[in-house]
Amino acid sequence: MEVEKLRIKLKQEKIAAYIIPTSDPHKSEYISEYWKIREWLTGFSGSAGTAVVTASHTGVWTDSRYFIQAEKQLKSPFILHKMKTRAPEYIDWLLDHLAVGDCVGIDERLFSTTEVEILNRTLTIKQINVLSVGDLFREMWHNRPQLVCNPVYTHPTEFVGIVTSEKIAQVRVYLKEKKVSHYLVTVLDEIAWLLNIRGSDVAYNPFVTSYCLVNELETILFINEKQVSENVMVELGRSNIKILPYTEIMRFLQNLQSTSTILLDKNTLNFQLFSSIPSQCKIVSEPSIITKFKAIKTPKEIALYKETQIRDGVAMCNFLQWLENEVQNRKVTELEAAAKSAFFRQQQPNYVDLSFEPISAYQQNAALPHYSPTEEHQSVLEPKGMYLIDSGAQYLGGTTDITRTVALGAVTQEQIIDFTLVLKGHIRLANACFPVGTKGIHLDTLARLDLWKQGKDYGHGTGHGIGYFLGVHEGPHGFSQATAGASMVPFEAGMLVTNEPGVYHEHKYGIRIENVMVCQPADFGTDGSFLCFETISYCPIDRKLIDRNMLTMQEIEWINIYHLKVRELLTENLEGEVTDWLIKNTNPLR
Repeated sequence: MEVEKLRIKLKQEKIAAYIIPTSDPHKSEYISEYWKIREWLTGFSGSAGTAVVTASHTGVWTDSRYFIQAEKQLKSPFILHKMKTRAPEYIDWLLDHLAVGDCVGIDERLFSTTEVEILNRTLTIKQINVLSVGDLFREMWHNRPQLVCNPVYTHPTEFVGIVTSEKIAQVRVYLKEKKVSHYLVTVLDEIAWLLNIRGSDVAYNPFVTSYCLVNELETILFINEKQVSENVMVELGRSNIKILPYTEIMRFLQNLQSTSTILLDKNTLNFQLFSSIPSQCKIVSEPSIITKFKAIKTPKEIALYKETQIRDGVAMCNFLQWLENEVQNRKVTELEAAAKSAFFRQQQPNYVDLSFEPISAYQQNAALPHYSPTEEHQSVLEPKGMYLIDSGAQYLGGTTDITRTVALGAVTQEQIIDFTLVLKGHIRLANACFPVGTKGIHLDTLARLDLWKQGKDYGHGTGHGIGYFLGVHEGPHGFSQATAGASMVPFEAGMLVTNEPGVYHEHKYGIRIENVMVCQPADFGTDGSFLCFETISYCPIDRKLIDRNMLTMQEIEWINIYHLKVRELLTENLEGEVTDWLIKNTNPLR
């Protein structure tokens, strides 16, 4: 029904195709319910994918992480297009299937300036025009969720690594070096970091829907003023931060003086805002400097983050001990297990929220790296096979993300071998020492070598940056085989990154082991030219799934040292049966 209504709109607008991305005006990874247009239209709930509707075709393009999920969820008449790369392959399809002179419609708020430039550059080959036609679903999406507008609060001073005024001064020094007058910040986690403000406008993310403009004299926060209390207004005022309505950002940009020089990032700035900047203004586009600033955690932040990880480890131990007991005695669903993992985190000091929807997956469901159970589609855990829990939380002292795969009872030798191969890769990456300037693409292979030797691999990156009470996925760095993006950013001391190799067998099972690590100077060498990682997630790795004979003495030593540290850090925060469980599960491998 919705597709047919959309096609009527296309005919009225004289558009041959309309593109529906997974996006919001801030190019956020996690978007509010209001902006989940593609999911509402197609039924596919994966976090990445683009839909294209023409008079005769309805397609959804997504990558290998979501093939199985999309095939299950897509509503008729949508067809899955399996992407071979992360490039926007739907553009080539448009080029092949549209006629010379056709028009393609977009909502210009949901596309970055770079994305629109690529569309124009590619489609111009057939003189296909890209038109900004706005949101065509406003009238047809009945009962559309409302935009969230929750109160803003400031990150408590005792948890802040750098005060707001110093962060703004840091940015202004950079502006002076670049000889620009204004810096336009549109990505929500960057604004939250810069101004030390937090909110809950987006699920699982402590962000506030806003824009920010910094110049040499003042910082302007564009936000719904109803969200800002008098106390927060006073606190922001101490750093000379001016508040203007969220909707005023376009008008403000349109009225910039022609002599202004604007620093921005075309990769994240939506095309509507870019188009509002006067053509006489000089524009400098580059990756956001704030992304790099916030990626380097201060010593205070790292210390508080380690304390947070201890609390998160306590919650994980409580959960895994509960799970082990319950599954032996009664039926536990994947959703109940996910809820219980959240419950134990909620009991911890400084807890704010979950950091993402838990991946609670039993046996074959764990073969889907991004699986999340629903009331309609979930499995019951049995005292056999393997269960994977990928979960985390937002605390005032940091954002956590950890994955454990555990045996619920009898497992196969194949599962034990695969688990041990994944563990060997995890350990090799955790032990890496490397020269300054090394990038994620150089290190990613370390986690895959043992799997490769057995003809196995996994289709996702090996790790991502993680925020300090910000986003669970944070740039600019990470581990993957991609030849662009996060994998091409050199590691620096102070960066947090996950270490999460895995292996997945469709219709059978999936395995992943994930810890957070902090990059730091290596002990050897006096010139500071080498870096290494310290693992700072604290939770036992299931010894029942390890084939000791497949491990080297160095790998056994790593596991024993890691488990000893977990025991030492967590024991005093646990009680009764959970303490006994921890001791049993951190005994040395012999």
